[in-house]
This record gives sequence, C-alpha cells and structure tokens, in this order.
Amino acid sequence: MRKIFLQQLQSGMVLAKTIYGPAGQVLLSAGKEVKPQYAVYLRHMGIESLYIQDKRIGNVVADEILTEETRQEARLLVKELMEGVGEISSNKSIAFADENLKVIVNKIIEELLSIEDVVVSLLDIRAAAGYAFAHSVNTCVLATLTGAKLNYNTTQIKTLATGSLLHDIGYIVVPPEILQKKSILDQDEYGLVKTHPLFGLELFKHSSLYTEDSGAVIHQHHERRNGKGYPKGLVKDRINVMAQIAAIADVYDALTSPRPYRRAYHPNQAVEMLSAWGDDYFNLDILRTFLSFIAVYPVGTHVLLSNGESGLVTANTPGYTTRPVVRVLYIREGMAHHPLPYDLDLTETLDLTVTKVLDDIFDVPCS
Repeated sequence: MRKIFLQQLQSGMVLAKTIYGPAGQVLLSAGKEVKPQYAVYLRHMGIESLYIQDKRIGNVVADEILTEETRQEARLLVKELMEGVGEISSNKSIAFADENLKVIVNKIIEELLSIEDVVVSLLDIRAAAGYAFAHSVNTCVLATLTGAKLNYNTTQIKTLATGSLLHDIGYIVVPPEILQKKSILDQDEYGLVKTHPLFGLELFKHSSLYTEDSGAVIHQHHERRNGKGYPKGLVKDRINVMAQIAAIADVYDALTSPRPYRRAYHPNQAVEMLSAWGDDYFNLDILRTFLSFIAVYPVGTHVLLSNGESGLVTANTPGYTTRPVVRVLYIREGMAHHPLPYDLDLTETLDLTVTKVLDDIFDVPCS
C-alpha cells in the first residue's frame, strides 16, 4: 500500500483503502480499480490523495487503531449532533443524545486501550466537506491515547474523550463559507471563528455529560501557553491540562489534513512544526508523550535515506517513530531501480537516517 496524489493516478491502479464521503458514505471501495477519470470526481469532493496497492511491497498495510465501523459511527454522531444543534432555536433545550455519546465514547476507549505499543498512522482519506466530523473523531482518538499514555484513570479518559469528540461543536455559529474560504480571513471573519469555543461550552452545558474538565477541553483547546491563544488568552498552567492535551491533538490533525487554502502537511512536517512551537504553545511533557506514538513516516511513505537510496516505508517500531522499516527500491533520488531491493530496519542501522519525504514519484507501478 502506498499514498499517491491524484495527478499520479494511472490506469490499472487498485485502491488499497476505501474512500468515504462527508456523511460516511462509501465513495470508492478498496480492491476496485481506480480509473483516471475518477480524479475529476474525487478532486471535486475535496480529495487530493488516495492509497493504492503496490506489488513491490505486497499486502503491507498500516494497522488501524480504530475499526472503520466505530470511526463511521462517531463521525455520523458528530455530524447529526452539529446539524441538529444548528437547527435548534436559542430558546429551546438542546438534545445532546447523551446515551449515544456515552456508547460511542466507550467504544472508542475500549478499542484504543486494547492495543499495546501503538504507533499511530492516521490514514483517514475523506471528502473536504466532511472535515469537521472526521477531525473531531481524530482529535478524540489522539487525545485519548495521550491520556492513556499519561496513565489517566478510566473516569479521566472518558472525560477527555468526550470533550475532545465535541471540541468543535461551537463551529455551528460560523457560516460554512467562512470555514471553506480559500483565502485569508478578514478581521471580522476571524473574530467570528474565535467565538466557537465559548459558544461550544455554552451548548455543552445542556448535556448531562458536562463536567468542568470536559467543558474546559471545548472552551480552552485554542489557548496557548504564551497567552496568544483564544478566547481568554490564558497562560501556562492556567490552561486546563486536558485542554492542553486536546490542543496538541487538534493542531496535529488539522496540520495533516487538506484544507481549502493549502495541501495537507506530511506527518514529519507536522511533527517538526509542533516541536518548533514547543513550550511557547504547548506543555512539553504532554507534547513528548504525544510524539512518542505518532508515526513520523507512515506506511506507504516514499523516503530518501542519507546514503542516497530511497524506498517505501513498510512498518514502524513502537518507541522509534523516526526510524521506520524501509523497502529500498531505488539507488538514487533520480529513481534508478535498485538491482536487489531489500528491507532496511533503521532501528538496527543507526548510521542511516531518513532525510526527506519524496512527493514527486515518477515510477508508480500498478498492482
């Protein structure tokens, strides 16, 4: 399995991972041939890349940390909740479907905590129109795993997961044309965007699942330790610790997702950006914990090595997220085929490193 951009799509390629629409509907199923003319349709849906089968690395796939059934259930619940809340007038009580929320949060937690030594590769290809719902689920997954790594108890993890799943509920006050704008927001537009944490908190207070900590996740996930966040400009430890966890998860998934105004950043770029922002934005202890389980080079990534060879990542080792296993396929960055392709585990070859992620692949064979 490998990730390619739509402009690299060729006749005969076979989809390795199902692509979903904004409501969780299947757009293209795994195992189907992806015809080049599909690119127009996918691009119209806001999809810029896809995973295809690659015979050179066999049936290598990245393990999913959440079943597709649970992921889709969670997406749809967030979608229904946000759309339902948006239709309710301000003088009516808000039905938060609390029992359904409890069920889906418990499912997410149960599945995530059943995995030992997890390395996360978010391989969630989705339509741009469904970004808000998928982003909420991914933020919940990443925050929950971080809480577990920090040895949170069951009650704390449920609180963190609930707040993270609903962290963007306040976006219902922001018109879609602002959220999907392809240029820089003006001052008034950005001012409206900055109201969503406070509005989300007020909405969530109608839920029986509300607690001070879960509410703080919704209210404070855009606060930054240097005081330059919003809505209150809180500094350092005045920011709720669960909100600080959700902030890192939120930013990471936003960076690695395509937006109307930019292409998605590679995970290695997002990791570098988070690390560079460091203590200015985030709690360093939480950030280190978060980065300890993020695959810097997900399965299917084409990487250049420090010896000039390059190939596809086939696995990641827990605890060594910057040193993947690579199927070496090319002698030089110029794509000359290696006469004897081989597997290289960078956890065992310490004199070599990944120096670059390669996007411009000229040699993408069909399965």
